[in-house]
Amino acid sequence: MRARERKPLQVNQALEKVIRDNEGRLARIARQYAGPNDWQDLLQEIALALWRGLPGFEGRSSLSTWVFRVAVNTSLQYVRKRPPASEELPTEPLGSTGLDDPVALLGGFLSRLDPVNRAVVLLDLEGLSREQVAEVLGISPGAVAVRMTRLKQRFNDEIVEEG
Repeated sequence: MRARERKPLQVNQALEKVIRDNEGRLARIARQYAGPNDWQDLLQEIALALWRGLPGFEGRSSLSTWVFRVAVNTSLQYVRKRPPASEELPTEPLGSTGLDDPVALLGGFLSRLDPVNRAVVLLDLEGLSREQVAEVLGISPGAVAVRMTRLKQRFNDEIVEEG
């Protein structure tokens, strides 16, 4: 009986560490998939998914890759379940924020991407390798490379050349 009592405590402690170690990354992902009023709800859904999945984590990938996979998959499910809240997302033309605010430019660009391409960019910005991005998204590294090339060109066309 004691072993059973310890397991939830160990999982909870491990979850606290995972969330603490990845707090900023998880918040950035949640903010990109939910509006400013809902991102904390999505963050809670991600934490719940991590809590549910942590006992089954087998170490076939790094813990950080697994955390990203859970966060992105939970975010994609969140987007599928809820209609987009267009009033919460930026709707101004991409170049209207000016090149002097790169965060706003990037945010506007990301908000216009489909959820999977948004994940590709976000994971790349988090410093994941092409192989890690591929593992998180369940696609090949070649597909990640092709998507990144196309997304960089799209960013260049929509932001840099128009700005």
